Amino acid sequence: MLKKMLFLVGTILLLTACNTKDFSFSGESDHWHAELNVKQSSDFEKKDFVLKYKGEDIDSVGNVAYAVEEVGGFGRTGVTLEENGVIRHSSESDPTNAQMSEDTEVEVTVKWDDQEETFTLAKD
Repeated sequence: MLKKMLFLVGTILLLTACNTKDFSFSGESDHWHAELNVKQSSDFEKKDFVLKYKGEDIDSVGNVAYAVEEVGGFGRTGVTLEENGVIRHSSESDPTNAQMSEDTEVEVTVKWDDQEETFTLAKD
């Protein structure tokens, strides 16, 4: 009986793992490079976003505001760069929210030091 239960649990775990889909987007502008990695299953959608300043003088950037336009959309204001010129953002949502697809159009707008750039992320 225990062997049957372990087999059943193992099979369910294997089937759940098979339903996971991963895809990513990336793009850049004159001053910024961005990557968005998406991991989906029937239970969740996890997004990991990385925005990197391409310039040398990180201290000159000051506060950054960014918006990522896609199915769910997200962003932040008043963010400062990490020492390596990076901003990271992670989020996770349940399947009741609209999920992204590999064909989703993703547009990033970054504002800093009285400057603004908007660029599109393409599927990798």
